[in-house]
Amino acid sequence: MTLQLPLRSGRLQLRWPTEADIEPMHSYQSREDYAVFAWRAPRDLDHVVRTVEAHRGPRDWAHDGDSLRLALSPRDSEELVGEIALTLVDAQSAQVEIGWALHPDHTGRGYASEAAGTAVDLAFERLGAHRVFARLDSLNTASARVCERLGMRHEATLHESHRQLGEWRDELLYAVLESERRASRERRAD
Repeated sequence: MTLQLPLRSGRLQLRWPTEADIEPMHSYQSREDYAVFAWRAPRDLDHVVRTVEAHRGPRDWAHDGDSLRLALSPRDSEELVGEIALTLVDAQSAQVEIGWALHPDHTGRGYASEAAGTAVDLAFERLGAHRVFARLDSLNTASARVCERLGMRHEATLHESHRQLGEWRDELLYAVLESERRASRERRAD
């Protein structure tokens, strides 16, 4: 697969991460208040450097576990405001997991919904996905609202499915099928 980037939406662009993104990415990836919703500890600088290096350009997209991590910037800038991750969880069933993260300085502007919508369309239209899903901590109400704006349905609540910061937490599962996304777009066009 050769994915041509950047992809542009109304206000944003999704592009390959660059070395210039390391410091701004680390500035939110290393925060406790960010990590609490990412189901892990804050990331150190070495981890962020390895992540950027691994995702600087086109990657394989054919096998379980193949992934894309795309930098998110305003349309007319290279400033990193967040990132989108797509992972081919099950290649045979064309199941893709989506995740997103925004720098806290850029939340509340609709960027997550706009970028995630662009990434969902990418998954269906160019990456061959049949189903796109998101898994999130039940306390992450902002991401739940993004899922709902994307037309994803709440499929499940997995009670006490993971431990975070020493306590059991619930996981929410949202998903949308390619046929549902297409039908939703057609209704909006009418």
